[in-house]
Amino acid sequence: MAKSRKDAVNKSQAIRDALAAHPGKSPSEIADDLKAKGLNVNAQYVSTIKSNAKAKGRRTKLVRRRKGMSQNGLGSMGAALEFIRAAGSLEEAKHALQTVEQIRQAVR
Repeated sequence: MAKSRKDAVNKSQAIRDALAAHPGKSPSEIADDLKAKGLNVNAQYVSTIKSNAKAKGRRTKLVRRRKGMSQNGLGSMGAALEFIRAAGSLEEAKHALQTVEQIRQAVR
């Protein structure tokens, strides 16, 4: 008869728990601790779970950084430079802004 799924232990979660409880231990030490508890894992598998957790943490940090200012820290300056490039020159951009201001004054 097949083993029921209720009794099965999630090895990855056990490794994450062990890493959280002992962050200074090496993957081979974590694997030895889990083998003593009856889980058949090797150091390479522990290392893989550890690196995947680190990669997941890095991804969320990069997303948060992009939502704020641009990478060079200039924020709206980058948008202004893009506007100048789209207009063709600084003079054309100034002319477009003057036109926008005239329209805004007329709408009031």
